[in-house]
Amino acid sequence: MTDPQQGSGRREPFWQTMAGMLTAVAALITAIVGAAAFVHQIGGFGADDGQQTSTGATAPPSTAPSSAATAGPAVTPPRAGSLDGAGAGPYELLFTNNGVDLDADPPKVATGPDPSVDIYDTGNVMTSYPAWSGLAKWGQPGAPQRQHCLSLLNSFATSNSRYVKGSRYCVRTQGDLHVAAVEFVEPMSGGWKIRVTVWPGTAS
Repeated sequence: MTDPQQGSGRREPFWQTMAGMLTAVAALITAIVGAAAFVHQIGGFGADDGQQTSTGATAPPSTAPSSAATAGPAVTPPRAGSLDGAGAGPYELLFTNNGVDLDADPPKVATGPDPSVDIYDTGNVMTSYPAWSGLAKWGQPGAPQRQHCLSLLNSFATSNSRYVKGSRYCVRTQGDLHVAAVEFVEPMSGGWKIRVTVWPGTAS
């Protein structure tokens, strides 16, 4: 009887043949491409979606604004109206270091010491008063709405932030009485023109 290995010789293992090596190279390239795609996908997770991740905030001042006194801020009942509607306003106000009371109806500019202000100017830096995390920069196109501001303030609130022309911010007043959208329109004599829209806060 003839030995089946005679004449044809011993067969080489598949991975040592040309076809086997080409298959291994193709599998290696596929694995590398897949790994690169996975790394790219992971690298994009949590990327900036246009909202604020850094406000460029400066350290809060050691003293209160010229409008601040030792007494607590006055409390004004929240405005009536739909929580997610158009809001009250917009109002155009002069923003100075005397500050703006956003709880007043309509919002008002302080002309002297006033403990009820919510935001004030510290030299091209908007600061919330009292010094707490009461504002957040809005980085999306267009003006924010109430729910946008609530979400932003819950995630990226700070106590102060440097502004420029066109800067938009979400602001909440002490006790979450109101939430407001504030836009810096243009510099004016003695301060900046701001445009303000106000909604009831979560305390409503």
